[in-house]
This record gives sequence, structure tokens and C-alpha cells, in this order.
Amino acid sequence: MTVRKQFTSAILAVFLMGALVGGVLVGGTLAQAASWTVPAGTTLMVRMSEAIDTKTTNPGETFRASVDAPVLINGEVAVPQGAEAIGRIIAIEQSGRLRGRSMIAMELTALNFEGKSMGILTSTYQEIGDSKGKQTAKTAAGGGIFGAIFGALTGGKKGALIGSSVGAAGGAVVQVVRGGEPVRIPAESLVIFTLQSPITFESQF
Repeated sequence: MTVRKQFTSAILAVFLMGALVGGVLVGGTLAQAASWTVPAGTTLMVRMSEAIDTKTTNPGETFRASVDAPVLINGEVAVPQGAEAIGRIIAIEQSGRLRGRSMIAMELTALNFEGKSMGILTSTYQEIGDSKGKQTAKTAAGGGIFGAIFGALTGGKKGALIGSSVGAAGGAVVQVVRGGEPVRIPAESLVIFTLQSPITFESQF
């Protein structure tokens, strides 16, 4: 075999080897790519990245969280742990002076991972604060009765009427102080949502 033929054969061998290696790499990449459909009803457990408070948060504001547990489809990871979750505050209610409860309602709107963002529709998560309306109503009534007794002791019937007014006002003040408790969801809290519609996307692992 001449030197020229040997050289040509060597070049051809290198070319074939490169094509073979390239095919293996491309095949490996394609094998790792997958199309996922996460069905409606799938649970998304997320960990809050920031706190939400009925005193400082307004409806329409967004919040961030991270997926705390991977979403598995047929035993394989479709949505990885740590994926960013974006949410929206649907409603905020603060307790009234005399009655009512504080309330936060929120939902997830997007998942971000692998350089892409997917809009999602989830159930609404709602948290309602404690109400002390019954306790404060009793306190107010007690204030009125105490005022009437105090007025009767100090000024007869007329004093009783004045005392009732004072006592009722005192009770109302207690109601303001002891209104329903505010709601606060601290950072790092775990919150669970449910997908309301399926999501389909391409992913690589």
C-alpha cells in the first residue's frame, strides 16, 4: 500500500470514528429528552421564599416559592425539586374592629426551571385567622352593665344612663383591641396546591 493510500485510509477512519462518536452523543442527548404531561389533580408542595401578612400584603401582589418535593410521572422526575414557583395573592381581608376574621387567598401561576417558564392553573390556598368576636362581645356587654351599676351608685337613674354610655364605650374600646387575629404565612412555610389543568412540556435530565 502506498503512502498516499495509507494516508487516505487514515483520514477515512478518523472521519468514521468522529461520525460514530457524534451519533452516540446525539443519541444520548435525544434519549435524555422527554415530553411530559403532568395531569390535573397533581399535588404541588412548595416552600415559601418570603412571608405574607394581612397587614402588609395587598391583593394582586406576586410571591415566590420553590418546589419542595419533585413531581414524579411513572417514577421519573418531571418537575425537579427546587424549581421556582410564582404565585399571586387573590384576596386579602383584615378583621374588622368588632367582628370578622383576617384571610389570605393565593394561587400558583407559573413554574420556572431549565430556563423556561410555564403558566399553570392551581387550586386556591386559603388561610383564615382566629376570631375573638364572641369574647369581645361579652366584654362589651360586661362593660355596659358595669357602667350602669357604677352610674347607679354614683348618680341614681340619670347616673345609670350616663354610666351605661361610658361602660358601652369602654366595651367598644376593648373590642377594637381584641379584634380578630391577623394572618401571617412565614417564609419557609410549606403550602400545598393542586393543578386544575394539565401541563405539557419538554424536559431533559
